[in-house]
Amino acid sequence: MSTRHIAEAACFILAIAGTAAASGATLAQAAEEFAARELGVPQGTVRSQFVDPRLPLGECTAGWKWSFPFGSRNTVQVTCASGDIQKRYVSIAVDGNTQAATRQPVAGKAVVATRDLPFGHMLTGDDLKVVAVDESERPSQSNLTDPESLLGLSLTRPIRAGQTLGRADANAAVLVKRKKMVSAYSVFEGGRVGSQLIAQQDGKAGDWIELENPQSGRKLRGLVQIDGSVQLGSGRLGGYGTLATSAPVGAKVSAASVD
Repeated sequence: MSTRHIAEAACFILAIAGTAAASGATLAQAAEEFAARELGVPQGTVRSQFVDPRLPLGECTAGWKWSFPFGSRNTVQVTCASGDIQKRYVSIAVDGNTQAATRQPVAGKAVVATRDLPFGHMLTGDDLKVVAVDESERPSQSNLTDPESLLGLSLTRPIRAGQTLGRADANAAVLVKRKKMVSAYSVFEGGRVGSQLIAQQDGKAGDWIELENPQSGRKLRGLVQIDGSVQLGSGRLGGYGTLATSAPVGAKVSAASVD
């Protein structure tokens, strides 16, 4: 660092120290007061860590903005609203007895099983529901609140009725096997028609795969559904096994075949 830069830095620190001396506030004290207020604990039960207790807070004419960054309650962030002063961080700790006495249950949501389900079971909408739970009861590996994110997946362990499910409890199963005959269909205004086609690749729920008509040899593309069938043409995987698409443009359909 050059002599000029060192001198400028020294002047800046002295300027902050002078304004802080007028207000009598330090960075550690201000962070502790903010944290105690936000956490709802008595003043004096929050301690700053890894920061010089004599370091002045300084003055921000636009006003200081305090927050808990990174989704954590262990670090306090202070920023000057004008952006002229760099963000600063203070690590904090709450007295253990105070923390235990003031901790309040936090309401949350979780996906739970509606009945006992065995290992390997493929999940449907009837197997799952959303309930309100204490945040501490959620599975640690996930924050699942939407049953649709589990539909069509297979359980990696048995689940009891009322038990919460996390992301590690289910994974995508191969529902369509390569070179196997599958039930395929096309939806159009007024109804739908289906046929038996040969899968040209393995497919999980939500995968687009290629199929072949065994009679004409024509190649088609379709979307694997959670029940193992394949919907031809453009479309999407419907929630809870429902479907919403239209027939492929130019597709020829009849009561007995799709080609």
